[in-house]
Amino acid sequence: MSSKKDNRLSRRRFLIVAGATTAAGLLAACGPAATVAPTAAPAATAAPAATAVPTAVPVAKESVFIVGRGGDSVMLDPAIVTDGESSRVCTPIYDTLTIIIGTSTKVVPWLAESFTTTDSKVWDFKLRQGVKFHDGETLNATAVKFNFDRWQNKDNKYRYPSQKYEYWDIEFGSLIDKTEIVDESTFRITLKEASGLLPVKLSQFNFGIASPKAIADQGEKYATQAGKPVGTGRFKFDSWVPNDKITLLRNDDWWGGNAKLDYTQAPVITKLIFRSIPDNSTRFAELQAGTLDQADLAQTDMATLKDNKDYQLIVTPSMGVGYINFNQAIKPFDKPEVRKAFAYGVNWDAIITTFYGGLATRAAGFTPPAILGSNPNLKPYEYSPDKAKEMLKAAGLPDGFSTDFWYIPVIRGYFPDSKAIAEAMSADLAKIGIKLTLKTKDWAPYLDDRKNGKFPVWMLGWGSDNGDPDNFIGYHFIYIDGKTPNPEDNYANPKLQTLLNQGRTEGDVAKREKIYQEAEQIVYDELPRVPVAWPEGATYWPVRVKNVVPWVFRDRYEYMFVQR
Repeated sequence: MSSKKDNRLSRRRFLIVAGATTAAGLLAACGPAATVAPTAAPAATAAPAATAVPTAVPVAKESVFIVGRGGDSVMLDPAIVTDGESSRVCTPIYDTLTIIIGTSTKVVPWLAESFTTTDSKVWDFKLRQGVKFHDGETLNATAVKFNFDRWQNKDNKYRYPSQKYEYWDIEFGSLIDKTEIVDESTFRITLKEASGLLPVKLSQFNFGIASPKAIADQGEKYATQAGKPVGTGRFKFDSWVPNDKITLLRNDDWWGGNAKLDYTQAPVITKLIFRSIPDNSTRFAELQAGTLDQADLAQTDMATLKDNKDYQLIVTPSMGVGYINFNQAIKPFDKPEVRKAFAYGVNWDAIITTFYGGLATRAAGFTPPAILGSNPNLKPYEYSPDKAKEMLKAAGLPDGFSTDFWYIPVIRGYFPDSKAIAEAMSADLAKIGIKLTLKTKDWAPYLDDRKNGKFPVWMLGWGSDNGDPDNFIGYHFIYIDGKTPNPEDNYANPKLQTLLNQGRTEGDVAKREKIYQEAEQIVYDELPRVPVAWPEGATYWPVRVKNVVPWVFRDRYEYMFVQR
């Protein structure tokens, strides 16, 4: 009981911090006063002491850190990928103009030593001097603009037809008017309309700055298994053995080691290895044997470590959701009654009790309570086979129907044992006449087929990149081109689009919260996706791993080390 109470309080504290910081950043959009950020986003965004930074430790001559994960990365170009297995490797390689620190939404300068604006429409980013890419090239405004031009311009010579810039198109496709080189140390972004969200959006890993020379030299092979990623980050790429491991080496020339910032230090780890181990039990056994220093664990495995003094539990507020999605261009999923049959027809509470180890809450709406705009008035759909049958009858399918159902091939906090959860779903739905044929495939093609609308119904989830609702409900339901439904699910609701666009520009935080809560109500009523669980950001680490900082929106690799 006490742990659940503590978790509720933790979520509430985070909501207060996130609301306060987001509000301050947004108010700049409608206020006449200049917004100057020499060391942080608008001064009022400074968050309460969210996470103490560990005391720096001496940099070891040799410190290997091995991560065990459920699948391989798709590729290592952050502008193109959207999945967690790619982002977790990209983040140590690339630096962004800004970052978010701790368990707050406090945005601070990173590659930019400051960012300023007088009207929240024109933003100047002053770049740090002396920063080098891993290939020895110099970071300057020309290099930054090269990246922005590649992301923004569909006819850019380094943007290939095989590549999709999903994050850019959603986050900035309709926001940025133009970018300019003021001088070699100053990069300017002009927005189409005032917004205080720019600094926090730029903190997302997808907008890591890559070496223009590396992209030009490698062409379409850049950062694929046949190429090499080149950033300015704390670690540099060494090798990639597909479906086995990716090895990174410490960047001993990293600018942050000498920047004297109170929110970073030179890494202690000298070699960072990401191993792909699809089987949950094998990965868990290796962690216990000491051949892994960090591992993605099924919640059922985590439960066995609860009283083990050799492991420490690190918990952060729920910032994600696991959901079931439907392609409404494929019948009968165009009918809300059919989608609601999935909500009523599965005993989701039993699934969460069985598979999540007490580290998740049954989702009511799409957005978890820690994020601004979560609607507290929504209640989870109850388990009621009778209501599910009524929904099918109302949809003209009294005898049910058959369909393929795709489950993810990797472990995630939002679906910790995807195959077993899919099997439990299938058993429940069979009782009301919905017969599922369970399917899966490798992670990269799974994500591609999902994105291109090839699945009728499937499971997936989301973890927030920055704590803002525009990156949560906004990211998933706003039209990429501003005009047509997204091809993965083809869900269309003009009123929802109006609300989500209003949420992007509204400067009053109270009004903004109401906008997103109304949007949440629409999604709840029409149920284009069935939200299943809000997972806690929780996992067990061996106590031999020191300085584990529970940061929410980035990794902690510069602080951690292993005391074997």
